[in-house]
Amino acid sequence: MWTACEAAGTAVGPYVYSAVLAAGGFVATTGGRTVAQPDSALLALLVGVTAVPAVLMAAAVAAQRRFTLDRDAREPAHSPAV
Repeated sequence: MWTACEAAGTAVGPYVYSAVLAAGGFVATTGGRTVAQPDSALLALLVGVTAVPAVLMAAAVAAQRRFTLDRDAREPAHSPAV
């Protein structure tokens, strides 16, 4: 389960981060020129490296807490035949 969550996070993470940057109005640079970023882009950068990973990690932990490898916990108890 951990491997699946980690792989999904690695695959989806960059797209989520770029969406946060785009929503914040981040301006990409071309040709090595310096571009002044609006305050909203700086906030998006901060949120993208702090809150977004925290939320995604919390979701992964929540998903993993529901999964167990203990067979006894997954299968209902069978009552012995009388």
